[in-house]
Amino acid sequence: MLGSHEAAVMAARVALLAAIVRDPKIEWVTSVDNLYAAENKIVQYRAAEAAGIRIPKTLISADPDHLAAELGEPFILKPLGPGNFQANGTQHVVYVTEQRATDLRDADLFAAPFLAQALVRAHTHLRVVTVREEAWVAELDGNSLPLDWRSHIPAHHSFRAAKWPTVATAAVTLAASLGLGMTCQDWMIDDDGPVFTDINPGGQWLFLPDEVAEPATRALAEWLMAR
Repeated sequence: MLGSHEAAVMAARVALLAAIVRDPKIEWVTSVDNLYAAENKIVQYRAAEAAGIRIPKTLISADPDHLAAELGEPFILKPLGPGNFQANGTQHVVYVTEQRATDLRDADLFAAPFLAQALVRAHTHLRVVTVREEAWVAELDGNSLPLDWRSHIPAHHSFRAAKWPTVATAAVTLAASLGLGMTCQDWMIDDDGPVFTDINPGGQWLFLPDEVAEPATRALAEWLMAR
């Protein structure tokens, strides 16, 4: 609780940790400051737009009718904060679902602010892993999957290695603009081409096919060993 003795103790510990991680003698794959900044989806989308990368139309509003008018219906909501939480001993994941203004009539959209986005009908999902100037791409057929492929467990093991050179180049550019040494990124392909949706500076990649996971892991390990 703020103002408590426990909070004062924790603040002292965090101050020590912050001093250690900002020691100029330590080189990080991604600095802690850059990592936390890049976790913010608004920061990600600003950087993507600046780099000329296509993103879904995105708004934050407390008015469901405003969202529907600007984004069309249905639209989607994404948490601005963590996408998972624990309650009553159970782990919950906030999956992306279709929304309409009438679904949100009684919701306080500023109690925990959400990103609202225009719905993208993806026929292919991409997971891109970047390590410095290199990128590897895996693709997932989205035609028979739910809107959020993460909710379909078999999908996690259905990716295949793929070649999307324009996406790979854009992913490296975006990572560099955010000061991220290593990233896992989510992109979608619809009828109009690639759309960037998310970047995770500490994301997962070992569930991807060996043709993607192994060279990415090797590049990261060689970078660390060289230091």
